[in-house]
Amino acid sequence: MDLNVKDRKILAELDLNARASFQEIAKKVRLSKETVIYRVRNLEKREIIGRYTTLVNFSQLGYTGYAVYSRFQNVTEEKKKELIEYLSEMPEVYWIALVGGKFDLVFAVICKSVFQFNIIYYQILTKYGKYLVDNTISIRTELRQHKRKYLSEDRNVKEAPFFGKEPEVEKIDALDEDILSLLSNNARMNIVDIAYYLHKPVSTIALRLNKMEKRNLIQGYSSYICTQKYGVQSYRLLINVEHINELKRKELFSYIGANSFMILGIETVGEWNFEITLEVENHEQLQKQISQLRNHFEDTIKKIEFIIMFEDDLVYDPYPLKKQERKKLIQKKV
Repeated sequence: MDLNVKDRKILAELDLNARASFQEIAKKVRLSKETVIYRVRNLEKREIIGRYTTLVNFSQLGYTGYAVYSRFQNVTEEKKKELIEYLSEMPEVYWIALVGGKFDLVFAVICKSVFQFNIIYYQILTKYGKYLVDNTISIRTELRQHKRKYLSEDRNVKEAPFFGKEPEVEKIDALDEDILSLLSNNARMNIVDIAYYLHKPVSTIALRLNKMEKRNLIQGYSSYICTQKYGVQSYRLLINVEHINELKRKELFSYIGANSFMILGIETVGEWNFEITLEVENHEQLQKQISQLRNHFEDTIKKIEFIIMFEDDLVYDPYPLKKQERKKLIQKKV
């Protein structure tokens, strides 16, 4: 792994809480504040840290995530770019990634109903359906995002951010929406800047942010880390299970949470039942992790396939619904 111990510790802290101040990080990693700032800026320059994201539990607002895995057919690079730009502009699309294996592209949208998803899905297929084949839909019912424990095994990790289950109908107003939108892909934006963009007192922004954290609408703040930049590859396991009950289901989520290399566990409805993202240094480690997982759940896991997650998600926007308004707001203030 192409990271020294100090950088690994700093990354671990930013992965744990991307809004932590440089002074707080410095205290935990036992370095000076100036050293931490220098090293963080260097990690950003090397593109190991791509951005800082706010983990929004959109299921509390009544939304469910729907992922579509597709394979390209007869598509030129120009048409591929056009398709990705089209998806990027859609307010419901929160994730787009190029992948390797049985699929080439995955994108995900948030919707309040299957009916709404179908409208968006067919809108996309009407325009680009001849370039997308073997489309497979995976509905997210529960998602738990874990920290990269392999970066620093000696830290205390908080409970994993949790998304999903039965969608709730909690309401937020326009100001809360604007705050979530600004922080979505810029979690380290300070409160003064948020207040400036939204023409509100700093105290109002601080109060709103605190309330959304206490309500667990904001589950945390994380760093978008490009693992390939330091020699670690990301894979997504697609898992079919059988004879599963609530006890086994909890055991599987616990296994994912305790594993140093698994950073994401998703329960789904669709062609497979679970997705797991893991990060390893080589194919041998990948096969070892798959073998251990299969042996541990030999009576439960029926099939495991995997896809390669390429270097960077093209889009990851945890609160995408006001992306166009956000863009205009930021451009207007620049």
